[in-house]
Amino acid sequence: MDLAGALVNPKSAAMRLVVVLSAFGLRPASAQELALTRVRVDSVGTFAQLARAGYEVAGVVTVNGIDYALVVTSPAQRLALGAVGLEVRLAPLAAPRPAVPANFKDVTTIATVLDSLATANPRIVLDTIGFSFEGRPIHGVKIGEPDDAFERPNVLYVATHHAREWISTEFAMRLITYLADSLALTPNGAALLAARDVWVVPVLNPDGYQFSFEVERLWRKNRRPNGDGSVGVDLNRNYPGFWRYDDLGSSGQTAAETFRGAAPGSEPEVAALMAFHAAHPPAVAISYHSFTNLILHPYGFASGALAPDAPIFRALAGTPLAPAIRDGLLETARPAYHPGPGWQLYPTNGEYTEWAYRAHGTVAFTVELTAGCCVAGEWYGFEFPDDSAAIAQVVSDNLPFALAVLSAAGDLDRARDPAGNSPAGAFVESAWPEIRVIGPPGSATLPVVLRRGAGETMLALSADSLDRGTWRWRWRREAPDIGPDTEIEVPGLGLRLSILESAGAEDTLDGWTGWVRDSIRSREGRFAWAARNDTLWSPAFRLDDIDRPQLVFWTRHGGSLFQPARLGSVELSTDDGATWTVLSVVAGAATEWYPISLALPDGLEQLRVRFAAVEFPWWIDAVQLLGTRRAPPYVAPGGTITLSENPVRFGRLFFSWSPTAGEATLSVFTFASELVFRQTLDAQIGQLEWDLRNRNGNPVSNGAYVAVLQLPAETLRRRIFVARAQ
Repeated sequence: MDLAGALVNPKSAAMRLVVVLSAFGLRPASAQELALTRVRVDSVGTFAQLARAGYEVAGVVTVNGIDYALVVTSPAQRLALGAVGLEVRLAPLAAPRPAVPANFKDVTTIATVLDSLATANPRIVLDTIGFSFEGRPIHGVKIGEPDDAFERPNVLYVATHHAREWISTEFAMRLITYLADSLALTPNGAALLAARDVWVVPVLNPDGYQFSFEVERLWRKNRRPNGDGSVGVDLNRNYPGFWRYDDLGSSGQTAAETFRGAAPGSEPEVAALMAFHAAHPPAVAISYHSFTNLILHPYGFASGALAPDAPIFRALAGTPLAPAIRDGLLETARPAYHPGPGWQLYPTNGEYTEWAYRAHGTVAFTVELTAGCCVAGEWYGFEFPDDSAAIAQVVSDNLPFALAVLSAAGDLDRARDPAGNSPAGAFVESAWPEIRVIGPPGSATLPVVLRRGAGETMLALSADSLDRGTWRWRWRREAPDIGPDTEIEVPGLGLRLSILESAGAEDTLDGWTGWVRDSIRSREGRFAWAARNDTLWSPAFRLDDIDRPQLVFWTRHGGSLFQPARLGSVELSTDDGATWTVLSVVAGAATEWYPISLALPDGLEQLRVRFAAVEFPWWIDAVQLLGTRRAPPYVAPGGTITLSENPVRFGRLFFSWSPTAGEATLSVFTFASELVFRQTLDAQIGQLEWDLRNRNGNPVSNGAYVAVLQLPAETLRRRIFVARAQ
């Protein structure tokens, strides 16, 4: 079964579920009424059904080969789910709930601890950024210099949008003491704190948080009465950014867990954080949640939407192969936190990090702490174990990323990922079927020149508001009919590269094997490649005269970040398939096409690529190999390449050389370094015929060319003049 909840849009089933829920009279939960629940996933529509009905799908567990979505429900909701034919069962508790937690603190205790810390440590300043619906103060803690300074970038850590996520609260509290004590006592740490204005909001939702201590452990929302017997607004769906974009990323049902509220910014807790941003706009921020082991970043409102500052986000959060956070918990279900755009988990709108990014240019992340599994083999979910060693491990796991964000705030353009790489500057994100160029902020339009043979086309790419980030902009437009041997020049950004290869799943394509061709979902042409458990193999590509090669492909997929073992891997081979190296991993759900651009190592002579799907519904189209050709230095005639005529006045040209053992590759370039012809054969043959057509089968133009013959022991060059009668 495909676990891409939104690859279909089962509105009728979702609306039927909403109607049934209403008929069951949803009301405020009473003491200990909510429970983590398993809902059987029988089709691709189950996730969308649950999301449109206002449930937060918090995880997926497989029991005896059957997949179940983990959601929090009341008894009435469990009856409603059963009434629409869904199989529902309670998830077993990982451990009994303690009557009085030993390691987690309620609102009153937190206020007392913060007051004591501020009294004892001059590096801690306790402030109130606003008040909750029930009148509780929302504490903001400043660490370091007590005053605000314009030249110091603001860094914000905020926790507990959702009341039941106690581990996020405890991490924020321990982060305060670490920054003010341990970090501040090191020379480098003291200097770092002196150069930043650092803020921590440990409990944004104090009413809901206290309610989760006193009444209902699994309460999520704030405590505003909605006027119909239901209570609470999901604070992390109430921000103005894309508020009410659709009913998949938030709910208009008042009793739903993801109820977005009556208006954007309607909740006093959200208004308080919005006012804080206006007064102290953060350069970077982390919003802490639980659970699922994720580092999410904008965009999240729509599948396939990519933030223009994606290179900055990736530089800090890392990649699936080199993530910024590792999970060291003993029984963790996942060894690392998966980084990526928010929609890979599920679409959200009215969410904090997206609003902060759009409204203030904040490079903002959502960190979902812990995998939620396991204790003695059972999922603990939102109820993180009341265990000091386990809490300390979560803190230890997450401090490096918190500190990396703090350090990078001074110059995000030079942030480094876990592998030590800085963000890409200007680059071509895709060349076909949509041209996308990313670079530093500039004007609304960007001129691009396309050259193919003797032809030249000038295009104007544009950047709309969603394409204009803080550190990067994206310019784009649909590409004209271009293909291999097209050169792309972006004069304003100093970019010049060629499309070396381009491939789709069309009937005439040679050399690609594996997967099936899907005629329903394609990005270009009539077909796309599609698979669930299969491997797509490319032919071999020559790269020996290429600098800065990159692989680009368009993709959509039906996975789930809740099931990280079901994924797609992009692998490369430099020895014609004898060995393979994983270049990237693709995971999560994507209902819309989007491009993935991967830098390849320099110095490769040849390359093969394969795409391997493992229980992962995956579509691929518009594969591109891009790079900058090295212009061959001209060598005067007199080498050992013999031409049948020169100038060339007829339709065929014969190249000859002294036969030798091994392989010969003959390439013909224009003087603008554009490859027009290439063929490899046994060097012992000593002769090759060229019909004066380029690699697309069109006759080459009259003019000057350079022939490069690569032999095992030497490289020979010869100038050619084509001067046929017109």
